[in-house]
Amino acid sequence: MKRLFLSLLVALALSVSAFAMEVPTDTVVQNLNGSQQLIKTYTLPPGGDPQALIEEPFQLEGYVYTFADIVKAENHVSDKDSHTETVTLETGTKELSDILAQLAPTMEYDDGAYAGTLSLDHTSIRTEASGYTTRSRTISATKTIGPVDRNDMSYVPATTVKDGVTLSLSSVDWQITGTDVVGESLAPCSYQAVAKYSGKTYYQAATGYITTANYVGEISRDDVESVTYRVTYIGTEAAAASDEPAGQAPASPAAAVSDHSRAFVCAAIGAAVVLAALLLIFLLRRRAHRLHTADDDGEHDESEGEIR
Repeated sequence: MKRLFLSLLVALALSVSAFAMEVPTDTVVQNLNGSQQLIKTYTLPPGGDPQALIEEPFQLEGYVYTFADIVKAENHVSDKDSHTETVTLETGTKELSDILAQLAPTMEYDDGAYAGTLSLDHTSIRTEASGYTTRSRTISATKTIGPVDRNDMSYVPATTVKDGVTLSLSSVDWQITGTDVVGESLAPCSYQAVAKYSGKTYYQAATGYITTANYVGEISRDDVESVTYRVTYIGTEAAAASDEPAGQAPASPAAAVSDHSRAFVCAAIGAAVVLAALLLIFLLRRRAHRLHTADDDGEHDESEGEIR
């Protein structure tokens, strides 16, 4: 039963919507230079169908109006606004000159509604490391020790400190800085040591950099917000009262309705009649089914009584 009512309601809705039309925002009846005119004004969204606005000839207040023309006028809306667009890029360095080489001075913005040209705001550029890794570097130092009286390693320290890092001795180069005559030959009498030290230091190094920058500027839009249609109908005088059948009073202007309205009313009445007829048939069938079921039950009881 629920399905039946749902189907009937859908049929009624389709019948009504088939005759529905846009409601005019303004209606003007005028006589311009002897021409009787009726002008209806509609406002539709940009995708509206103007052909659906045109009515078949209809009668109103003693005139039969026929479609003449339709005039379209787009209603534009303009607006401006300031906008900031943030961009992000990855770089292998944090040097500003290298970053600027990857940032365009301007960018075009268009979101489908607003559009404009934005310029790079240099003061908004921010760069930070995207990640870190541990790295090392070698530090070296050279020390000259002497003069000393002999090339003895006890004069050479095993370590030294540079930039806060302790370095270990890696090599020593002994040099003679003085000689003395011993017998008939010269013999070294003083030395200096050129000691070399090295060591490693560890530090956190960035694996890459992320830069953000803002582009700022003015954006604007110029869209068609709606469309206005002026539909003009030309009226001609209807048949005179003398042409009416005998005994029938002439129709008053207030009683005259358009063919479109009359069709709408007829469709609604027809749908209601169909709905009532289907409902009546359903109720009659349901009642007949109940009576048939009751008769079957009575016959079954009588047959059982005979057997007993």
